Amino acid sequence: MELDGLRPYHVEERRMNKRQLQRYRKVLTAKREELLDLVRAARASEQEGGGKEAPDLGDRALSTVIRDLSYQLSATERGIMRRIDEALDRMDKNEYGVCVECEKKMQIGRLDAVPWARHCIECQELQDRGEI
Repeated sequence: MELDGLRPYHVEERRMNKRQLQRYRKVLTAKREELLDLVRAARASEQEGGGKEAPDLGDRALSTVIRDLSYQLSATERGIMRRIDEALDRMDKNEYGVCVECEKKMQIGRLDAVPWARHCIECQELQDRGEI
């Protein structure tokens, strides 16, 4: 049905084809594994130096800064991991590649840059400004 020459926006037009989905699933899964490896390495590093107290005050301060930085990185990695899991879930629901805000098809360039993105570029800009 057309209204004044405009076609309704069909759900099928928003969906990716199987080949695209497989490619993004592979990218997301690889990134997830990469993050898990980083978290494992950080935990192993923490356990290695766990009981050792640095004798020098400067060394102890440096050790504290490194431990804090490691925690911040792991918090960031956990956030990305959560976004990846959400993207994989959207794939399972056949909703991947659709902006969660405006429900329009996301730009391929956006997904190539950030495959776990939830918003199209326009909605992401609105969110960054606190408008949504």
